Amino acid sequence: MADIERDIQTALIGIISGLKHAMRFAMQESSTPLSPLYFIILKMIHDHENCTAIMIAQRCGRDKGQITRLIKELEKYNMVRKKQNPADKRSSFIELTQQGTQSFKTLESYDLEALTVMTQGLSDEQLQQYLEVSMVMADNLARYERSSN
Repeated sequence: MADIERDIQTALIGIISGLKHAMRFAMQESSTPLSPLYFIILKMIHDHENCTAIMIAQRCGRDKGQITRLIKELEKYNMVRKKQNPADKRSSFIELTQQGTQSFKTLESYDLEALTVMTQGLSDEQLQQYLEVSMVMADNLARYERSSN
């Protein structure tokens, strides 16, 4: 069983590395002076209304301080802005600016292109099976991390 687990790990590393490489290329092509992690943050902000730094940190598995620094960098590039949370004056919602939305849409088109290339030659049924297996694996790891803390 250990060999198949290593092969799964190798395959996952290959997929993640390939997607990161594609995103780095997309960022160079679009003259976006950021790393792929910023795209993930922009995507979360785009996809979640009333997004907060804490929510991003939890979903990325990163330290809130690191996410706060990355958000400040995005503010510097005029891609995001903070809006005070009316229900809790101590927290802020983060939203994309017009420039941030444009950058996200450009990078998202490159991302979708890479995903299309990645899934070439696979049937809808194979992709559905992969998705189901991946979700079980992700849930298993989430439970493992919680139980080991």
